[in-house]
Amino acid sequence: MSNEKIRAMMRENNIFMWQVAKKLNVYETSFSKWFREELSEERKQRVISAIEEIIADRLKNAKG
Repeated sequence: MSNEKIRAMMRENNIFMWQVAKKLNVYETSFSKWFREELSEERKQRVISAIEEIIADRLKNAKG
């Protein structure tokens, strides 16, 4: 998955970069800088996992 597709995934789910950064326990500015170049496979997986966790948390909170 490309950086642009990851950004689109965040956009489609109304997830802000600061939310993903917080989930990853990194500063928002650092997280934003990661996107200047294509993410490594490890970082891509970490970011995608964080996005999925945010989505799951939202669904859990909406039901509860």
